[in-house]
Amino acid sequence: MSNREYEKRILEKLLEKYHNRIMKHTETNRRIIVKPTEIYKRYEDNNADIREKESLHQAVEMLLRMGAVTVDYLKFSTDIEKIYFCENKADDIYQYIHDQFGITPQSAILKMIKAITARYKEAGELVGNYCRGLLCRAEDPRAQTCPKRVEANLKMLRFLEENEEDLYVREASMLVYGDSKWFEKNNCEEICNLVRAVLEMPREEGERNDAVLAYFHIFPAEQEIFIKGDWKIEWETYVLETGKLKGGIALSSCDVQEIQKITVQAPRMMTIENKTSYQRMKSDGVVQMYLGGFASPRQIDFLKKVIRDNPHIIYEHFGDIDVGGFFIHRHLCQMTGKKFCLYCMGTEQLADERFRSCLKELTKNDQARLETLLEEEAYHTILIYMKEHQIKLEQEIISYYLR
Repeated sequence: MSNREYEKRILEKLLEKYHNRIMKHTETNRRIIVKPTEIYKRYEDNNADIREKESLHQAVEMLLRMGAVTVDYLKFSTDIEKIYFCENKADDIYQYIHDQFGITPQSAILKMIKAITARYKEAGELVGNYCRGLLCRAEDPRAQTCPKRVEANLKMLRFLEENEEDLYVREASMLVYGDSKWFEKNNCEEICNLVRAVLEMPREEGERNDAVLAYFHIFPAEQEIFIKGDWKIEWETYVLETGKLKGGIALSSCDVQEIQKITVQAPRMMTIENKTSYQRMKSDGVVQMYLGGFASPRQIDFLKKVIRDNPHIIYEHFGDIDVGGFFIHRHLCQMTGKKFCLYCMGTEQLADERFRSCLKELTKNDQARLETLLEEEAYHTILIYMKEHQIKLEQEIISYYLR
């Protein structure tokens, strides 16, 4: 390692300790110290590389001349025992490492982060949640926070909160960043994870992460509503009847907005979480709709029309018997204002011998999320059973036997 690289490493280590002390608001007369072994691990070894030690010594000499450090040497030796930080030179050192190595000090980054977040203080829940977490992390000297990325994330989060127009992902990227692909290439996954955490909409198996953006009218592509069974759907100048289409149909979300009336020509209506089960299930005496996870705003709009025009039929939901499946059901009921009965999502299925080999163990994340739903009456019995037996089950094996 060169003299210059050792110089950089020594300053970074000293400044890290200095900033950590500031953040802890610790009052002490103890000096900030770095030992040579923190910079070069083999420094005290008998077989240490002489060239490495010499480079480190020359770096320390340079810092001594700057007044950035003071040094204690071992008795009767040129070897270094301790390197002390000159705190009264902190501002000069910050400027030096910025000019020489392009490193922005953590204290300066924290100031920048505070200035950026202050511009978004009037925004909503998404932005507020992100800012609070950001400021906590920014005060950690180990945190690697990029102000430019923070600004980019806040722009998109605020846009999502304020957006009321149906847009494709690349259109949103153009409106926010002036580049159609910037969002997908740079921070789409991060934004989706942030949104899911705030809305308590964890990503389910097989679900696209960016599907959560539909909650804010942002779609990867034109969203389709998949339905099966005997439906009669009326527009101003056209009527569609689906009873003879065994595989069902897909309606474009833009067409859903213009629907004037929906007639369910069956006593039951069922939403189905996963595509395989939707395709496998028979539609005799029931109409079906594929959700694909948490219901999107367009799917909710469609379901509200169905419920409005067919208030007296039975509404059911069929999904995975896991915590995610119950969160999806709860969200469905909350957003439509209708109670959907749970279909084949109970203890009977978990105890069925046919499914024994398909049972999975609950993860730590499952266990933590389970506790948040345990007090809700609709899920209490099944969740207690899942908790006691530490099991869950995917719906595809159940639908296989229901054919």
